[in-house]
Amino acid sequence: MSVIRILLADDHAVLRAGIRALLEMQPDFQVVGDASDGAQALAAVRELQPDIVLMDIGMPGMDGLAATRQVKDLSPNTRVLILTQHENKEYIVPALKVGASGYVLKRSEGDDLLRAIRIVCAGGTFFDPSMAGVIAEEVRHRAAEDPYESLSDREREVLLLLAQGKTQKQVGEALFISPKTVDFHRTNLLRKLGLSARTDLTCYAMRRGLIS
Repeated sequence: MSVIRILLADDHAVLRAGIRALLEMQPDFQVVGDASDGAQALAAVRELQPDIVLMDIGMPGMDGLAATRQVKDLSPNTRVLILTQHENKEYIVPALKVGASGYVLKRSEGDDLLRAIRIVCAGGTFFDPSMAGVIAEEVRHRAAEDPYESLSDREREVLLLLAQGKTQKQVGEALFISPKTVDFHRTNLLRKLGLSARTDLTCYAMRRGLIS
């Protein structure tokens, strides 16, 4: 059985002890250390290279968001799961932006926390179900800011192939759609991205790093 190595970062010692007790009841969990602020958490990450950091946000000195931003530099394979009492946009959105892989509320059931840890460790993301509305609002906001986020999966496929210089017929053959459908997607791409010509798609894709 593969064991998930976990670091606890929270400034409340009693809470850390309670979480440790819950986690250590699981045969596939191992709590390898704890920290009471962001600076201690980073030092522990550097030394222990845990799989998961359970990170509180409101800690003295360096807070959890600042620490989360630096975790990847110290241990690229370590993932951060925010565990906090804060359940509003002012905290959730920054947590997303600094690279957190999940967000769990301290009032959540123990089973939710255990499930979140396993999902995040497996490479997924987990956000407390009560946060769905806030997350959806952020996705809509990002789409409004970045037209690329509004593209469908099919439109992104067409964009990439057209940007690579393929003809509409070649794109259609690659995606098993008709040239007419490709032209429909091309028109939508130009409109959504605010571009005027097919050659602009190549320049756009290069700017985004989609092609070299």
